[in-house]
Amino acid sequence: MSEEPVLIRSKWGTSRYVYNHRNPVGLALIILTPLLALGALFGMQAQSTWSEGELHDAVRKGTRDLEGKRHYTSLESDHSLLVAEAIRESGIGPGHGVDAREAEDGGYTVSTEDTGTEYCVRVTLTLGKQPPVLLPGAEDPPPPGPGTPAFYLSHATFSKGACH
Repeated sequence: MSEEPVLIRSKWGTSRYVYNHRNPVGLALIILTPLLALGALFGMQAQSTWSEGELHDAVRKGTRDLEGKRHYTSLESDHSLLVAEAIRESGIGPGHGVDAREAEDGGYTVSTEDTGTEYCVRVTLTLGKQPPVLLPGAEDPPPPGPGTPAFYLSHATFSKGACH
């Protein structure tokens, strides 16, 4: 082993310590430190972007999670936030950057900035059992109209490609 220390004082006028290139351990640290830093950056970048497979799996799990779930909404509402939230909450992928846009045919086109693939998610809402009115002597209200918020059960399907 070399008699040189692993760390020496910098000769650039500061009192910082730097790796000593004359010591084999110091030379190894000089080479390994930037490689480890680059590996960590690439790992962080891979965790913060969507891959094609992650998006497919997240859309599949998100639509499965929407199946039979209760939502307080109206039939006329834009449910793109409902679709995007289900995909983000799937636990697959980075969890951000999901874009769900309502299409003219009533479906929702799901995509991300990181992928070129789009999926069409269709959500059907059926009126669920409404909670009873708790006021003494009050009658249950009539069924809600299309623009009136109520409890609906969702049923969702997806297919590859944008909605038309």
